[in-house]
Amino acid sequence: MTDTQTAPYSGYFKRDVPAEDPELTHTGPGTACGEYLRRYWQPVAMSNEVSDLPVAIRILGEDLVLFRDKAGTLGLLHRHCAHRGASLEFGIIMDCGIKCCYHGWHFDVDGRLIDAPSEPLGSPVRDKVVQGAYPLHEVNGLVFAYMGPPDKKPDFPIYDTMNIEGTESKTFSLSMPANWLQVYENTQDPIHVIHLHALSSGVQFGAASGVEQLIDYRTTPLGMMNVQTRRVGDHLWTRTTDSIFPNGNQTGAIWEEAEGKKIFQRVSMLRWMVPIDNTHTLTIGWRYFSKELDPRGQDDPSLVGKETIDFIGQTAGRPYEEQQRQPGDYEVQVSQRPIAVHALEHRVTSDRGVSKLRGLLRDRVRAHDKTGEAPMPVLNEDSIVSTYCQDTVYPVAPVEDDEQLMKRFGGRVADTVLESDSLTAAKRIESIDKVCTKEFG
Repeated sequence: MTDTQTAPYSGYFKRDVPAEDPELTHTGPGTACGEYLRRYWQPVAMSNEVSDLPVAIRILGEDLVLFRDKAGTLGLLHRHCAHRGASLEFGIIMDCGIKCCYHGWHFDVDGRLIDAPSEPLGSPVRDKVVQGAYPLHEVNGLVFAYMGPPDKKPDFPIYDTMNIEGTESKTFSLSMPANWLQVYENTQDPIHVIHLHALSSGVQFGAASGVEQLIDYRTTPLGMMNVQTRRVGDHLWTRTTDSIFPNGNQTGAIWEEAEGKKIFQRVSMLRWMVPIDNTHTLTIGWRYFSKELDPRGQDDPSLVGKETIDFIGQTAGRPYEEQQRQPGDYEVQVSQRPIAVHALEHRVTSDRGVSKLRGLLRDRVRAHDKTGEAPMPVLNEDSIVSTYCQDTVYPVAPVEDDEQLMKRFGGRVADTVLESDSLTAAKRIESIDKVCTKEFG
């Protein structure tokens, strides 16, 4: 008897679409993944988006209003006024807080009711009504919110790539009509770099990124990283790209060509894939610029901002034919359906990174759901959080068993990146350089 699932022209038997994986893809209030995500500071806007008018935003399925009062203090409140539900996006910015346009109810940035002018002075309403509000933290042009239990609020983490001397940053914010997980897990799918960003669409990033690579995956104290090792002429190049759980990511230089020695070169982006709701994602963070990251001057900071960034295939708006001829990350992530259906996938060995990321996230979501606790990062010798994304390029001549040499080089660099995470940046560079010189020099 013919197997209908493997026979040619079997579309008739493959029409049913199973449900998505709600444990990892649903992020609204009360969901397991949503409550886990709320335990961490989440970027919700660029500072330059908040001017003299309130900004209506939606984050983790919640409708909110973000504003800066006349004293310069940021506020993030539930969008609908506690009085009669009018939207505070039409509110009036005050010296302290915001006033609803409908009946003048005036709220402070922490949600306390300052005044209800239609009520008598002795009315108990001022002591009984509080508008929902979330604490904010503003740093380097980004506004972060903590939307979890108030008594569990963690310190805001400062990562070791946020303030590197000689590196400039620009904020960016990109929206996508797709579930957060399919956007996030793309960062642990390095195989797609060769195909999507080189063979399918032509070289979209550095040409060296299209070179075949050996790939490994490691668990880190912050989440996980992939280890990509390539042979580029007389150099070996190992890139480690890290996922900072629950939804942060860093990647190396966009245009890296691996032509000369580099030890522990840091990142071109620190970004977060923040769920707007179950079918929309906000990718928001910093794009970094320096001579070291971009020796040929290919970066274009003027293109980085709201719904725009300086490399192809990350946003909507291109002509449809161009999207078809040169698809990028946006096209492949959005076209997986608004929420990708994992039950329809046929994952193979090259999908190990995606499977690992999902597994690690699931473990953390379930642990939080059971205990109410979420792991927080520890500090290094500089009293900041060490991260694991970097590029190391070292002159190593090819040998007969070059694949084994590549594997050993990549492994030793990755080991040292992990083992040196309690040290300062200078000491981590020294450690990696010492290993490369001793074992491969």
